[in-house]
Amino acid sequence: MTLSKFKTACTLVLIALVTGCAQPYPVVEDSFEASWVSNDYQAQAYLIPTADEAFARRVDLVRNANTSIDMTYFSWDKNTLGLMLLDELKQAADRGVKVRLTLDDLLVFNEKWLAELDQHQNIQIKIFNPFNSRKIGWFGRVFDYAGNQQQLDNRLHEKYFNADHQSMILGGRNIGDEYFGFSKEANFFDMDTLFSGDIIEPFADNYELLWESEYVTPIHDLISIKDNKAFQNFDKAYAKASNKNPETIAVIERSIARLSKPEALSVQVTPVFDSLNKLHDNKPYFRTRAEQTISEYLDNAETAIISTPYVVPSDGEFKTIDRLTNKDTKVTLITNSSASNDSGFIPAYYEKHRTTLLKKGVNLLEYKDDAINEDHYYHADTYYHNKTLILDSKLTYIGSSNFDPRSDNLNIEFGVFIHSTEFAKQIEHYLLNKKEELYWQVSLNAEDKPVWQSADTVTTKNPNYSKMHKATDWMFRKMNSESEL
Repeated sequence: MTLSKFKTACTLVLIALVTGCAQPYPVVEDSFEASWVSNDYQAQAYLIPTADEAFARRVDLVRNANTSIDMTYFSWDKNTLGLMLLDELKQAADRGVKVRLTLDDLLVFNEKWLAELDQHQNIQIKIFNPFNSRKIGWFGRVFDYAGNQQQLDNRLHEKYFNADHQSMILGGRNIGDEYFGFSKEANFFDMDTLFSGDIIEPFADNYELLWESEYVTPIHDLISIKDNKAFQNFDKAYAKASNKNPETIAVIERSIARLSKPEALSVQVTPVFDSLNKLHDNKPYFRTRAEQTISEYLDNAETAIISTPYVVPSDGEFKTIDRLTNKDTKVTLITNSSASNDSGFIPAYYEKHRTTLLKKGVNLLEYKDDAINEDHYYHADTYYHNKTLILDSKLTYIGSSNFDPRSDNLNIEFGVFIHSTEFAKQIEHYLLNKKEELYWQVSLNAEDKPVWQSADTVTTKNPNYSKMHKATDWMFRKMNSESEL
């Protein structure tokens, strides 16, 4: 999601919370999901090493697809990369590939350029948990959300790309310039993994459950368009973006031309999926299943690396971190600094959680708002968006969950645990090989006040986080809306 869109989305939530209230945490019985059993699969896993290759791999998979492409995303932007990938999908559909796309509705309005593609005989687009308001922008969404919060709070947060049931990409990236380093305004530091092998089957089954469910609606039932075989709105939008950013298109084509066979690792993997029952009871299906899957690791780990863009406790507690630190596990937490966070809400609450976590003995790394990622083509504002967990450099999580209350109780999430020391070390290198350049090391001084350090720079002032934020932070905290974040 672009920075401007995210701020608008935050405004939507802010107004809705003012007119309504944050949903309470659900009551979860001790036996909840006790009978759920995980299954292991074999796979080949390839950590995609750069942002531009992550996009190039998707285009390459589309160009080489023979039968089908299934996708799920939280957001798909109408910018150069978003339109380019859709054009590639349209070309694949022209040669007979069956294309299915499921999108969350939070950022879909009256998008005729998108709905046009659904007219193609080989393209189907469905929208998850749609809003009633569509034609009057965010103003209508605010009132729709305020009046139907319990229904509309649940969003689809999965990121899934499956070509021919032979190759699958999972990770944190949505589709748009900013997720692949091509935005001139702001980019995300993110991560994707390419999978093949038996692991694709359970993810394909999970996709079918969502696709056939009552919770997704064909886009043509929501957005009215004239019979338009020429795809006029879409072609016009893509031509405009291409003409405005020819350099971006050229760079991507060069990245595609340089692709070689992925050097994948043979690994054992354990998938974990959410339940659509969450839309009725808001219970933490994914979180509970994930913790059951790795319970033995959590109880015996000597080291843990937790990576999330948004640090928010569940019901006021960091239960998993406490579970680890109580057994003297060395916990490293990587997250956004206050200044690098793309959410206006999170820093307000994180201000107090930072000190709490440091007192627990957590090794805290905060992403710099001026960090330079070498694989980003444009260097603008930058935000941390990686979601992973690494235990004892042996077990790694790759998926969509941010490990926050919204991921636990409101969003539909999934992920996979990868049992491989070599893969875990690759992820650690991906996150930490530029530690001095990308992160602040945060600790407590003798007065239990946070201290930020990077190389020779040491400061007790929250880096690049101005006093202007104090008033808005105070207001957000008064709203008591952490369960919605």
